[in-house]
Amino acid sequence: MMEALWDIGACASSALPGAFRILWDLRWHAALRRQAELTITADSGGHTAEGDQAVTLIRCSHNDLPALKQTWSAWRGQHFPEGWSVEWLVVDDGSDDGTLDWLEAQAAGDPMLTILHHDKKLPGKKHALAAGIRAARHDRLVMTDADCMPRADWAHSMARALRDPVAAHGGLDLALGVCLPDGGPRLLRFDGLRVAFQYCAEAALGRPYMGVGRNLSYRRSTWMTVGGFDGHSGLVSGDDDLFVQDVKCAGFTIGLAPPAGPTDGIVTLPSADPRDGWDRKRRHLGTHHRYARADRWRLGADSALDILIVLAATAGSLGLLHSAGWIPIVALMLAFLVRSITLSSFSRVWGNGGMTAMGVAFWGPVRWTFLATATLGNIFTSSPKWTQRAPTSRS
Repeated sequence: MMEALWDIGACASSALPGAFRILWDLRWHAALRRQAELTITADSGGHTAEGDQAVTLIRCSHNDLPALKQTWSAWRGQHFPEGWSVEWLVVDDGSDDGTLDWLEAQAAGDPMLTILHHDKKLPGKKHALAAGIRAARHDRLVMTDADCMPRADWAHSMARALRDPVAAHGGLDLALGVCLPDGGPRLLRFDGLRVAFQYCAEAALGRPYMGVGRNLSYRRSTWMTVGGFDGHSGLVSGDDDLFVQDVKCAGFTIGLAPPAGPTDGIVTLPSADPRDGWDRKRRHLGTHHRYARADRWRLGADSALDILIVLAATAGSLGLLHSAGWIPIVALMLAFLVRSITLSSFSRVWGNGGMTAMGVAFWGPVRWTFLATATLGNIFTSSPKWTQRAPTSRS
């Protein structure tokens, strides 16, 4: 009798990781659905009131002239309502491929365009971005990268999400956006989708922990209050995710700024070199230890669930549970199905709709192997913080 009860309990317990995974993903999905239905109104904090209709759009470029040319018209052609004062600012981060000459030619006769040259001495774009923030004419800032293709009303959608400095309530101090790859290696596209699904869902639940520099908006006054990037100046990364952590610890309001319509989004060009995408992923993984403890626990639990689901299903398939070994296998299949559906739905609503449920089902296990390899690479590398990474384009 006891043996039978033990066996039943073991089989039931083996399904718990799958059940938790399903509930976790459905909760994320529900939070994102609610967030996507929100619209930012003119009186949601007074941040579009007269006198606060000014913004600087910043992007940095290092030896990435082809991508800069390809995305230029979309970025420089951003639409704003009448009455807005807009500055477009580009930081040439020590390029030697003719970027500065090309930018200066674009700025000739264009009083709304500012070109700033930054003498690149360290890898990464953090110091160039800091120089751009200090030089910006306006307090409200909207950031993206040279390889990002924004749609016409993207910047206005991000800018109006920010809080009015004199308003008592409403609006955000830091607005998180989504930027997914448009083409390129499918593994990198899926990884971008999975990361976006996770950080956007956590932000929708009121637990923001990271953002992406490709689509981010905040005020210079907020940046200065938290000390800029000084808290992680020695790391190549951190101008996005670690800065979000600093803003969160300072007590500011962080949230999603979902596109108000299908023309308000932004995508990034595919990686020209898959190896560069791999290196960037390893570098970003190296910053997780700087997150708040609660965020690290949640991220760790999320990863552990996937491992436990696979281990339970493996035990069931090998007959280690004595009976009802099909239970954890079914739990694995259901969790896999829910993950595929929720990620595919996120891709349609928040991205470019380029990932089907079947694609998610295939690339999920591949990504898991990819991350395990990258994490081990970080553990055994001689420079786990990637402070010695040589500068490359899009750095």
